[in-house]
Amino acid sequence: MKIWAKTVKEEKIFKDVVFEYEQITNLDEFVATLQKICELLDIPTPVATYINLRHFVMFNNTRFKARDFIESVDFDMLDIEAVPDRKKK
Repeated sequence: MKIWAKTVKEEKIFKDVVFEYEQITNLDEFVATLQKICELLDIPTPVATYINLRHFVMFNNTRFKARDFIESVDFDMLDIEAVPDRKKK
């Protein structure tokens, strides 16, 4: 499975990355995957909660605003979206 992560500022995408992952079933796996994604984007890791995990599992998407980061960031939002695998015919 894949995750498309992007930083957004003033409704424009500044950085993005597609990251492949095995599965996310609990908060620890979600945070570990989020840390790897943030490392690839060269940004700090936000504070992730069960609500973020629940949104990701239920809606295949979760968002982190600038206030969710301990360090200051130069973007408005980090958007994490699961990309469904295409099945070959």
